[in-house]
Amino acid sequence: MADEKLSIGVRIFVSFLIAFGICGLVLLMIKDNSGKILVPKIELASMDFTVQNITMTRLNAKWDLSIRIPDDLPGKYICLQGDLEASLLYKNVTLATSSPQKYYNLKYFNPQLLKISANVSEVDIGGLIGKDIINDVKERKEVHFGSRFSLTDCREKTTGVMSYECDEATLRFEPSSEMKATMFGDHPNCINV
Repeated sequence: MADEKLSIGVRIFVSFLIAFGICGLVLLMIKDNSGKILVPKIELASMDFTVQNITMTRLNAKWDLSIRIPDDLPGKYICLQGDLEASLLYKNVTLATSSPQKYYNLKYFNPQLLKISANVSEVDIGGLIGKDIINDVKERKEVHFGSRFSLTDCREKTTGVMSYECDEATLRFEPSSEMKATMFGDHPNCINV
């Protein structure tokens, strides 16, 4: 009887060791090669592009971007107060970069949106990229933009910013308009770089 109780106790102890070992293995799998915990993905919630003027050589436009911050990021990774800066890209060429904008209202464990705008002002689009943009706007009524952005970094023993690159977003122009385009289809994912 005593041997049976000892055997059951040993089995329970071994089961606990296996369970803790599996938990430890899962934690190791979460870490990348550099030993840092992987940062959850951020998603573009919306993107708008409003053409104010377009000629064969110049483009003036306003670009608006909303970033969805998941509930597990603020406080662990991103400061609850900080700066946001973003860049608009067309075929990996930067068309505009916003000035740093302050944000103050992030909350712990609460998904939320951060919004930022930039002006594409008198951008020289005279080359091949410009012809492609004009063709996208006037003929296809659709344009694909990439984006990059950075937020103030709050991880322990780090300073500076967390930078992200986003998949290209498809923006479609409103029917019978070459002025306003909004994001269409899947929301692009953004990865920490």
